[in-house]
Amino acid sequence: MANNDQFIETFREEALELLEKLENYLLELEQNPSDRETLSAVFRVMHTIKGSAAMFGLERISEFSHEVESILAALRDGKLKLTSELINHTLIARDIIKEMIDSGEPKGGALPPDMVQFLDNFRAVVGFDEEEKAVEIVQKKRPQEDTRPERTWYIRFNPDKDIFLRGTNPFAIVNELAGLGEVTCIPDVDRVPALSAFDPANCMTELNLFITTKADENELRDVFIFVQDFAKISIECLPELPDEEAYTPRKLGEILVSRGMIDSDKVARAVSTQKRLGEILVDEKLVSKTHLKVALEEQKLVQRVQKNKQLAADMSTIRVKSEKLDQLMALVGELVTIHARILQTTKLYNENDEVLSVIEQFGRLTDELRSNTMSIRMVPIGTTFSSFKRLVRDLSAELGKNVNLVTEGGETELDKTVIEKLGDPLVHIIRNSLDHGIELPEVRAERKKPVEGTISLSASQTGASVHIVIEDDGNGLDVEAIRKKALSKGIIKPEDELTEQETFALIFAPGFSTKETVSSVSGRGVGMDVVNRQMELIGGTVSIESKPRQYTRILLKIPLTLAIIDGLLVRIGEDFFVIPLSVVVGCLEYTHEEGKPEKGIVIFHDRQLPFINMHDYFGLRSPRQKIEQMVVVSIKNVQIGVLVDQVVGGNQTVIKPLGKLFRRADGVSSATILGDGSVALILDVEQIVNAAEKIEG
Repeated sequence: MANNDQFIETFREEALELLEKLENYLLELEQNPSDRETLSAVFRVMHTIKGSAAMFGLERISEFSHEVESILAALRDGKLKLTSELINHTLIARDIIKEMIDSGEPKGGALPPDMVQFLDNFRAVVGFDEEEKAVEIVQKKRPQEDTRPERTWYIRFNPDKDIFLRGTNPFAIVNELAGLGEVTCIPDVDRVPALSAFDPANCMTELNLFITTKADENELRDVFIFVQDFAKISIECLPELPDEEAYTPRKLGEILVSRGMIDSDKVARAVSTQKRLGEILVDEKLVSKTHLKVALEEQKLVQRVQKNKQLAADMSTIRVKSEKLDQLMALVGELVTIHARILQTTKLYNENDEVLSVIEQFGRLTDELRSNTMSIRMVPIGTTFSSFKRLVRDLSAELGKNVNLVTEGGETELDKTVIEKLGDPLVHIIRNSLDHGIELPEVRAERKKPVEGTISLSASQTGASVHIVIEDDGNGLDVEAIRKKALSKGIIKPEDELTEQETFALIFAPGFSTKETVSSVSGRGVGMDVVNRQMELIGGTVSIESKPRQYTRILLKIPLTLAIIDGLLVRIGEDFFVIPLSVVVGCLEYTHEEGKPEKGIVIFHDRQLPFINMHDYFGLRSPRQKIEQMVVVSIKNVQIGVLVDQVVGGNQTVIKPLGKLFRRADGVSSATILGDGSVALILDVEQIVNAAEKIEG
């Protein structure tokens, strides 16, 4: 029984993953209804869920999925039209399956009445013929499974013009070829004369065929065996792609040249015009439209094969629970700390060079283990981005707005722990953009904006942090409205003078909302407060830019990982601190002259930089040294000096959270354990820089 539960848990994990993909495929299909590949992917996901559920005895899920699959099969076969109602009902069906999986739906028994009613409505809305319901989807199978790899072939079939008189139908040959694999046919009709000179007894069409199959060249030639004497036939296998992900498929010009359709000099001249190559070549009649279609189809097939290879590679993975990764990261962190302690202890007792060599090797292995463990925890943020497409689609329909979500940088990777904590802040920001930011279509029309509003979501890596930007082209923030609301809520006083940035920051205050009425979307003043608190928890920052009636741009700056960072160990008084190495620009000596007032300025690379004395910042009473060390740091493209007593050197810093009592301590973000077992605080450099700017101002 335990084993069965384990199998069902495996099914549950895989099914939830498939359902997430299904939602993305459906939203893509809604944007590109003619994309046959996405339509096939939708059908395959539903087919897989149905089959897997049946295999594990989950009859209700299997039966429900089968009914939906039948409708999708009719859509794939061209018997149904793709409509918004079909997309809507398939999305609801996806939600019902997810609910059944999450709730532990009983294995057996008939479908409950509400599900039966939903399926009946689904069929009625999309016009699914009841007779189609009884048709089972059957795939032809060979007597023995063919284990040969699939390859893609390019076939040029040019029949003689009198082939019809011999009683041969070229398209019957194409149908026979289709029995060996997936075929794409591009007819070349350039030789077909005008209607006045047209003779229906003459075949004037050449066929360009691409087939992806396990068959070899001899099997393909056998299809043409009865017409080979009165037709020109060439069969060419497209080159197999290398396994490297960085492989770049051949460009359009390279394909046309290799086919002998144009010479390389003409392609080079066309490329130099900085216009789309295909359009130029056709406009100048250097290649025919058919030749261009053939080359584009080859490009498309190569990209599809590469994508399938990548999917196959992704399938060769092991599913590991996130808790195990957390435990592994914690152990690696302890190992890094132990290595530091061994190294420091060894130096104290002046051990021989051989022992130091072994410890250094141990350190290199620890570094490599740390890097590998961190890379295992890194996952692309694109999955999180994709989940918001459904949110924007449903919420914009509810609000009567036309909104498009544009995403960029989905391949950017973040620690899985950070990504888990990002979900809620991004949901609240996007909901706010939809409700407060994007205007109604009629308002946008009055303002001479496109009726369709745009929310863009992008991610990029900068050093040891990731920048996530959420921008909408809507109302923008009204500084006066924010200030009035903050005054009425008692968040600020009438005499308070705030900069624009400080006014924008008021929207993060608990209970703050510029909406007068509470709706199901916003108005309670909770959302942006959640954003602020969550950013504090993961050591991230939030900044806002906005222009009235133009845009609002919110930047989230987030650390790549919450586990281990490279740091610079410094001493201030009798205590040790760590500065994240990612913000360090350089170091220099600073001579303190007693009796002379400090100007708070230091010369670095022929530039005057302000600096902040950490003795004064932390209120330390220990005496200052005559020669001190200055660490130059950069935050938000602002450089500033941090004055310390001593720069000790590099340090692999295992981050430990501070207790609740110290969580809001100025100038520190977290702590770490040094090699001798003592605790060093990790400086919050951004907070220190902001304090220095206020002092300077």
